[in-house]
Amino acid sequence: MPRVLVVEDERVLAKNFCEKLASHEFESAAVHSGRDALTALGRFSPDVVLLDLRLPDMDGQTVLQKIKAESPTCAVIVVTAHGNERIAVDAIKNGAEEYLTKPVDLDELMLVVARSAEHQQVRDNLHFLRHREEQASGLDSILGASDSTRNLKETIQRLTRTDVLNLPDPPTVLITGETGTGKDLVARAIHYHGPRKGRPFIHVNCTALPATLFESELFGHVRGAFTNAAQAKRGLFEVAHGGTIFLDEIGHLEADVQAKLLLALERREIRPVGGTDPRSINVHVIAATNRPLRAAVDSGEFRSDLYHRLRVVEIHVEPLRNRLDDIESLAGHFLGAHCRRFGLKAKSLSRDAMAVLKRYNWPGNVRELSHLIESTVLQVDGQQIEPGDLNLAGGSAMASDVQIEMTGGRAISLDFAKGEPKLEDVEQAILTAAFEYTGRNLSRAARILGITREALRYRLNRFAEAGKSES
Repeated sequence: MPRVLVVEDERVLAKNFCEKLASHEFESAAVHSGRDALTALGRFSPDVVLLDLRLPDMDGQTVLQKIKAESPTCAVIVVTAHGNERIAVDAIKNGAEEYLTKPVDLDELMLVVARSAEHQQVRDNLHFLRHREEQASGLDSILGASDSTRNLKETIQRLTRTDVLNLPDPPTVLITGETGTGKDLVARAIHYHGPRKGRPFIHVNCTALPATLFESELFGHVRGAFTNAAQAKRGLFEVAHGGTIFLDEIGHLEADVQAKLLLALERREIRPVGGTDPRSINVHVIAATNRPLRAAVDSGEFRSDLYHRLRVVEIHVEPLRNRLDDIESLAGHFLGAHCRRFGLKAKSLSRDAMAVLKRYNWPGNVRELSHLIESTVLQVDGQQIEPGDLNLAGGSAMASDVQIEMTGGRAISLDFAKGEPKLEDVEQAILTAAFEYTGRNLSRAARILGITREALRYRLNRFAEAGKSES
């Protein structure tokens, strides 16, 4: 039920307003001075304020400004005497939603209040969504305790600390890294931690747009520019004005699109398809790629001038296999998030399960970890997740099955998933294997191992004695 605060010094009129609002299921309260209005604002938390601009103790415009400063999403409808429309216009400039003139028609009052309450609800929802986006996309959203993650966050902080990103021609950022490493999270952190956070963040997936539509999507088009262009359309560069445009997977752009994008970046202006007049742009451009762009430049697939224009600031996001210290915090975050999402009781990973996650090679990076946890919480009934519950991709990606490459093309295979051998166990296995391989020839086995005959005998005897003492 929407709440309406009536600020009217004429008590009879205020009572009439409240009775009309109550008949339409609006909750209302009336006050008769500016100071009482400001006090009631915090106590009553109205969605709409019906404000008479002529009050006994304060100027109505001052009250309006204070209301908007304290509660920006609250809708204010001003009421003024007939012939004072100029004052009402000033109130609109100060943030009022609409205005009514006395004598007020009560049916018109209800239409205006209902419309304003609906607009206020939309504003509240947008404010909530924007706040949630900022919370989910800020610097704290980049989780992990590894050195590379700490360095990544420090780089973002240095970049966003000053007002450089708010310049008309801010430095372009190129984010590189494998698929699933979280490049989009880094782009959002730069935006929401920087000076443009209150303005649009537009994510463009370059792989999802065919070359024939790319120019129209980015730069817009005028009416009649091509078949079915029944009306003009703003491009995403214009939609992002004052904010950030994130060109994801830019390495997949075709050559002619690359040239047009370079021109827009160099001139800081765009020309809609079919149009003749250029339009200036004020956006921060962040690009990302999972391709080695340097190699694409060398092969002629990507323009070198665009490459250098994009990488004014280059940020590399390491694959998850190179930052295993991040897995515990990431897995814990995904566990909590997915359990809450599905309305499940909180679950935890056993020590052995966490060890398995840390031994896995993660070809799909952080995205694969999130999907694994999502799948696991849906299939495990208990509160604790064990190694057998983790449906990891094929064993070839398991770091638990380790191939130790040696000189001469030789290799030793260790499967840590079947147990965690000590260094002494590995040494014994190698010495015994060499001894058996040579037909128990001590001198030949010692030559293969690169040690003296006496050293090999000593070690074999030591292992034999240790085995007797254990049995």
